[in-house]
Parts: sequence; structure tokens; C-alpha cells
Amino acid sequence: MLPTSLLGLIVALVMYAVSVSPSLLPRSWWWHAAVSGVLMSVGYILGVVLETAGSWVMYWTGLSVHASEEAESWFRWVLVALFLLWFLRAVVMSFLASRRAAGLVEMRAETLRGYVLGVVGSLVLAYVLLGLVGALAWVGRGVVNLLVRWVPGPVAWLIAVTAVGLLVFVLTSRVLLHGAIRFFSRHAWTMNTRTARGIYQPHEPERSGSPDSLSSWESVGGQGRVFLGRGPRRSDIEAVTGRPALEPIRVYAGMPQDPHDLASRAAVVVEELRRTGAFERAVIVVSTATGSGWVDEWQVQPVEYLTGGDCATASMQYSYVPSSINFLTGLDVSVEASRQLFHAVRRALDALPEDHRPALYVSGESLGAFASQEVFEDLDDVLAEVSGALWVGTPSFTPLHRELTRARHRGSPEVAPVYDNARHVRFVNVPDDLRADVYGRELGPWGHPRVVYAQHPSDPVVWCWWDMFWNRPDWLREKAGRDVSPDMEFTRVATFIQVLADLPVAGTAPGGHGHTYHEELVPLWEGILGLHEGGRTAGLPEGSWVDEDVRTRIGQAISANIAMSDRQ
Repeated sequence: MLPTSLLGLIVALVMYAVSVSPSLLPRSWWWHAAVSGVLMSVGYILGVVLETAGSWVMYWTGLSVHASEEAESWFRWVLVALFLLWFLRAVVMSFLASRRAAGLVEMRAETLRGYVLGVVGSLVLAYVLLGLVGALAWVGRGVVNLLVRWVPGPVAWLIAVTAVGLLVFVLTSRVLLHGAIRFFSRHAWTMNTRTARGIYQPHEPERSGSPDSLSSWESVGGQGRVFLGRGPRRSDIEAVTGRPALEPIRVYAGMPQDPHDLASRAAVVVEELRRTGAFERAVIVVSTATGSGWVDEWQVQPVEYLTGGDCATASMQYSYVPSSINFLTGLDVSVEASRQLFHAVRRALDALPEDHRPALYVSGESLGAFASQEVFEDLDDVLAEVSGALWVGTPSFTPLHRELTRARHRGSPEVAPVYDNARHVRFVNVPDDLRADVYGRELGPWGHPRVVYAQHPSDPVVWCWWDMFWNRPDWLREKAGRDVSPDMEFTRVATFIQVLADLPVAGTAPGGHGHTYHEELVPLWEGILGLHEGGRTAGLPEGSWVDEDVRTRIGQAISANIAMSDRQ
């Protein structure tokens, strides 16, 4: 076991106080226990290391502090009493602040009962983790005791630390991590063969997976079937908009038998676009799927309603595991799939007469947003190749997103940068940001092509970055996020772990917060297409527009369509 350490206990309690301070999203009691337990363990180990290092420094330098036993006892008791008073105040204030923070993202705050369960759980987890570390330390000391018979002490310690480090690496990386990846991959493969409840094979020839399609219903995978089975039909669009509509086109290709043969899948998508008459529509959207092949309905259905069905959406599957597993195993396949699909569609369009080409748009959410942006060399390439783009919840490691954010105007915050006077690119927390920045200053003219980055200040996917381990990020320093608590503070190491811990629960937030983007995507697509101006946009008829009532009905119809298939 690890040695008993007063400093270790103090640092552990400090880390606990930090862990319950407001983060981007509120936590359930069990997630509270997990995050706080890990941070308390880290704090205790850090305290032990500091105390041990201090003892070594005093030993080697000959420094010493002398006081009577009574004075030393009083000093310890006063120090502990003052610290406990600070700790109790910090925990109570953090608990109250976290409840206020929960209100900003419209989520239920942690109850007192849940908080107590979280405390107990964090103590149990910390005890278990410290026990494991103590066992590793015992192994290390055993190796040292064995080796000091033949080698000098420092060499024995170096060998012991290396041996224990390799043991930890093998157990975590080669055993636990790979085992978890294999387990979730097998589960994902099973899910990929199933059809979700409430999803049925389409019979419209305008959809892949139909009896007329080159892509069979069985070949498109579980997420492909969801994409092809959901969505509005022509009659649904007419009922909502009150105008004549076309049958919207959706094409999709499932995983190839050879995972490296992505070009063949992209070719199938292009053939499906030709078969369905997509190249005669006004708009084609190439939507990059996430790791499992999922395409967000909130990125697809708004375009179908806003264009009166005069559109086609194309996507393809390149994996069947969740995006988090793709992140661990490598992102190359997502990037390659996105490039193959986009360039295949682009080449098909370029082969058409210029005055008969549909307007080409791209979209993606999360890992799909990253992969979609990796198609292009820079912003100039984006503006040259497409009529517009909607990238939602872009991960922090996306180069184009980071480049544009770094080059933002002085005085514009990281949560909603203003780049190049917002001539083509607009970063949006809420739809009003299409017209004014977060401080209410009107933006200038918005020319075509138009690129929109939708990102919530409370979305950890957008903000979690390795640099935050030691350096305070601008978005936290500027405190400009509408749904981020002003009580959230930066603590080296701990804040990074907190935001990292927000990632698994980012999608549990209600629409408009966290990594959940819903109704706001309707006006964002409206802006990208130019419909809010009541004038002509690329490929759409003169006078295309929607009013507030229609916009509201579109949002309600999309919600109802998704909920209906989920319930069945």
C-alpha cells in the first residue's frame, strides 16, 4: 500500500473540491463518483510524491526545521482545522454553483441524495485505485530489493520503475484497451446487421435500399437502414410547407467487403445518384457519416423541407464502430472515405454542362465534421469547390477549424470567432449569431458560398484539447459562452480531466446545449441556402423563402418523425 501522507490527503481533498466545481455539463451521481474518485487518487499520489521529494531534498541538503513537540502538534491541528474550513466552504459553494450551471444547459441539477451517493462512490473508487497503485509500488520495491544485491541502488530503482511502467502499459494498452475495443467492435458488428425498431424498407425509387436500388436493403447496414427508412416523403413536405414538393432523394452505400475498397462504395453512391435523377435536382448534399455510419436527421431533413424536396442527400458507411473507437484506432479511414465520396460526386458534377449542375453542399457532425473538412486543403479550397457547408460540433483536433479560430478578429471570443469580417464563414452558438456576434454587433454582408460552424459553448467535443492540460484556454478565460457557468475556473490537469469526463455524456444534453444540435439547424440551413433573404440562391427558384410559422412547423415535423420511429 501507499504510505499514509497528510499532504497526500490534503491534495486529494483539494482535487475533490475542484472536481465538484462547475464543468461544462452536470453529472449523475455515478459519473460524479467516477470523475471525483480518479481526481482524488491523482491528488493523493501527487501529495505523496511531493512529500517524498521534500524529504529527499532536506536529507541531501542537510536542511531541517526544529520545533518543540507541542508546537509541532499545535501547528498541525491549526493547519488541518483551517484547511477543513476552506474545504467545507469550497465544496458547499461548488455544489451550489454546479446547480446554477445545470440551469444554464437546461439539465436537472444533482440532488443532495445524489451528491451523497457520489461522495461515497468517489471514496470507494479512490480507495480501489490507490490500492492498485500501492500494489504496483509493492512490486517495484520487490524488484529493487532483488536487484540491489547485484547493482547499485539508483540503477535498481531505474530498472524497477521501467519494469512497472511496462507492466502498466501492457495491462492497460495491450490487455484492457484492446480487449475493450474487440468487445465493442463485436457488439457494433452485431448491431450493424440489425434493423432498428420502427424502421422499414422504403419503396420509393428515390431511395437506396428500395426494390429499384443498386444498394440492397441488407447491404446498407443498420445505420444506413435508419437513414433510408426515416425522413419526410413528398406528402409530408407539402403538408408542412403548403407548397407542391418533389420526392426527396436519399442514397447510401454500406460497408464494402474489403474495408480498404472505399472507392467502389463511392462509385455505387454516384450510380445511385444517377439512377434516382439526383443530378437534375437543385441541391445535392454530401453528408459525411460518423464512425458507425450514422447520419443525423437534423442535418438532412431541414434541407428536404426548405427545398421542397428538390434535393438529394448522399452518404456512405466506412465503419460500424462508434466514433470514439475510431478515434482510438485511427482516423485515416474516415478521412479517406470522405475524400472518395466527395471527389466522386464532384467529378460527376463537373462532367455536366455548367448551367445544368446542382448546387453542391457538404455537411457533417462530430467525427463526420472532421472528416468532411479534411477533404479540403484550406478555406479557399472549400469556397472553390462547394456552394456551402454546415459543420456541426467540430472536434477540437480539426485543423481547418483550429486555423480559422486562431485567425479570428481581435475582440471576438473563441466560442464564436469572427473571421475575415464573416464574409463567408460564420461561427454560430445560436441562430442569431448568423446576423450579429455574441456581443450583439451586426455582421457585414454574407456572400456565397457560405460556411457555418455550429458549436455550443457547452460542447466538450469542440473544446477538449491536450493543450488544456496545462494552459488555460481562451474560451474559459474570455467567459463569453452563453451556457457555460461563469463560476467555472481553470485548474491545471484537473480542468482537462473534467472536460474530458464531459465527453461521454455530451450527447445527453437537451437540444441547444452540449453535443446535441436540433431545431437550430433549420435556420442555419436556411441561412446557408439564402432563403432568409427571400431571393434566389444557387439552384433554387426565385422567391424561395420560409416564414417563422413554416420554420416552426418544420422543426416540429422533424422532431415528430424521429420520435415516431424511436417509439415503434
